[in-house]
Amino acid sequence: MRNQIRIFPFPGDLFLLLLVVISIPFIVVFSLTYPNVILEQGMSHKIFYFHVPVAWVALYGPVLASLFSIVYLITKKSKWDNLAYTSTQISFLFALGVLFSGPIWAYSAWGVPWDRTDARLQSFFILCLSLVSYFVLRFLILDGKRKALVSSYLSLLCAISAVLTWGAIRWIENPGNHPGSVLGKGGMDSDMKLTFWLSVISYHFLFLILFLVAYRNQKILKFRDELRAKQS
Repeated sequence: MRNQIRIFPFPGDLFLLLLVVISIPFIVVFSLTYPNVILEQGMSHKIFYFHVPVAWVALYGPVLASLFSIVYLITKKSKWDNLAYTSTQISFLFALGVLFSGPIWAYSAWGVPWDRTDARLQSFFILCLSLVSYFVLRFLILDGKRKALVSSYLSLLCAISAVLTWGAIRWIENPGNHPGSVLGKGGMDSDMKLTFWLSVISYHFLFLILFLVAYRNQKILKFRDELRAKQS
């Protein structure tokens, strides 16, 4: 019997891919044309509709990875380590999107691309360093079981960093120039609110499809390594 690992084996996955192909271009155009412009920031404020949804994924991705890691520590099944690794990969990808888009907005709003006194920026930078450390140590450790074990503990540290980043504008009395919680404001106009939530949905479709592809890629690599081990 021939072993197969297909990228999109089920109609549901193809439907999700179709949603991504339609929703991402739509929300980009929609966010640029529909909501009113904030006069103090000009057109640059519209990067908010990309920056915040992407930041959400970058923050809860490590938390999701930590949950997978806890299950791995209990069961010692490699499936859960692969899921944790996949979640961390996507989180880091979205974190790069945050680092790219944030300074564009900050320069318009604050006059500088990076405010060193801002608690959210500094804590997010620490989160990115934590994610990089996760990949570096995982790359350096060759033994599979030890790699999975160390990665699981690093996932917990990344999750703690993500939670602290989330709380930076909520728990610190003077967090800096960074805006407060979007959900806590309740002051968005209807056009902004509609665009924001459509953006959140669209970028979560993107997260899901990337997660599926990355996880199946891990399965392909594992299958390849098993074949090489049998042939050697």
